[in-house]
Amino acid sequence: MTGAPETLKVFSAVIRVVLSDGVLTQEEKRLIIAIGRELELDDGDPLKVYEAVKHGEEIVGGREMTRKERVDLYRKSWMTVHFNEDESDDEAAVMKCLREELHFSKEEADSIIEPMREKQEQVEEMPSTFVEKIKKKIRK
Repeated sequence: MTGAPETLKVFSAVIRVVLSDGVLTQEEKRLIIAIGRELELDDGDPLKVYEAVKHGEEIVGGREMTRKERVDLYRKSWMTVHFNEDESDDEAAVMKCLREELHFSKEEADSIIEPMREKQEQVEEMPSTFVEKIKKKIRK
């Protein structure tokens, strides 16, 4: 792949994925809002892209993304998807689309989110209530 990905092209690819099954879920809405915000799209761009994709039009253009912007977008999207610790098939499809549109290999994408996975696992291992804390202390 050559050249830096462009914001409108990335967003249109994501919209195409979320509309592919004909159903736009709350999770998908939350995710595309987060992606649009992170891409810093101009007012009106999200709706323009949505309408174009619905009509089968190809969208290209937008601002070229830096490596840091690509990494930040992928991380924030992953955090949005894993906010409730689960990933639907639709969200997984969006993350795969993002990985490809942002020009990341699977290994590179995994390395980008690995620190967040580890942090999430540490949080899940921590006792969440006072009673759980006491039980854990008693077991020692």
